[in-house]
Amino acid sequence: MISSLRGRCPKPLDECATSQIAIKSSQKFTNWLLEKFITSRPLGTSERSIEAYHYTLDGFVDYPITAQGITAYLNSLTCNNGKAKFYSCLRALCNWLYQNGYTSTNPIKQVSPPRIQKRLLPAVSQEQLEVILNHCHCERDKALINLLWYSGIRISEAVNIKASDFNWEEGTVIVLGKGNRYRKCLAGNGLIRQWFSEHNSFEVTKGGAQTMLKRLKAESGIQCNAHSFRRGFCVHQVKSGLSTRVVQALGGWENITMVERYSKTFDFDNALELYRKVNGSHNFSK
Repeated sequence: MISSLRGRCPKPLDECATSQIAIKSSQKFTNWLLEKFITSRPLGTSERSIEAYHYTLDGFVDYPITAQGITAYLNSLTCNNGKAKFYSCLRALCNWLYQNGYTSTNPIKQVSPPRIQKRLLPAVSQEQLEVILNHCHCERDKALINLLWYSGIRISEAVNIKASDFNWEEGTVIVLGKGNRYRKCLAGNGLIRQWFSEHNSFEVTKGGAQTMLKRLKAESGIQCNAHSFRRGFCVHQVKSGLSTRVVQALGGWENITMVERYSKTFDFDNALELYRKVNGSHNFSK
C-alpha cells in the first residue's frame, strides 16, 4: 500500500516552478523577477536600454502584477508625458511575464496607454545657436555645440566620436547610435574639423556635456538641452526645403512620425518663403 502511494507522489518542484507558483498566487512584482526579466533581454541590448529598464521598473517592485497595480503605479508618477516610456517598459515586462508563465493573464491588455500632451518642444534656431555659441567658454564647447546642431546627432553619440570616424572629403562621420548600430551622419562645419585636427575626441563624458548645456541654458536664457539641438537640426532642414524623408535619413530617425512632430513649427509663412525661394517672387498687384 505504502509503495503504491509512493508511486503516485508528485516529483519535487524545481526552484523556477516553485517561484512561478508563488508569484501567481501573490501577484507581486519582485526584485528577483526584475533581474530575471533584464537578463532575458536579447544579446546586444545596450547599457542605456538596461538603465532605462531599471529607471522605469525599479519603482514597480512590490506593486501587484495586475491591471489595478499597473494603473496605481502609473498614477503615482509625476512625469506627465514621460509616463509613455514607463508604460512601454511595463508592456514589455508584462508580455514577458505572461509568455514565460509567471502570470496566468496579461494585465497590460486591460490598461490604456497614458495620454500624451501634444505640445511643441523647444528647438534651437540658427539665431539662438549664435547666442549660445557666444556664451561658450572654450573652443571644445563651441565645436560640440556646432556638431549637435549641424548634424542632429544625440549627445551620447557625439561624446564617443573619434577623429578617425570622420570622412572630411565626403563631409560625414560614423557614430554608434541606438541599438548599438553604426550610422553615417553629417560632419558639421569647419570649426568641428579644426577641433578634430588637433584632438582625438571631445575629451568630455556625457555627464560633463550635460553639465555644460545646463550652464549655457542658465547663462543664455535659451532652452538648450541635448535634444533641443536635434530638434533644431530637423526644423532648420525642413525650413530649408528638404523633405521629411530626407531629414529622417540624415538625422537617423527610425520613425518619420518624430520628424513630422518636430517640424510642426513650419507654418504658412515659412512655406511661402520657401515657395518664393524656389519659384521666384511674383508681384500679384499688377
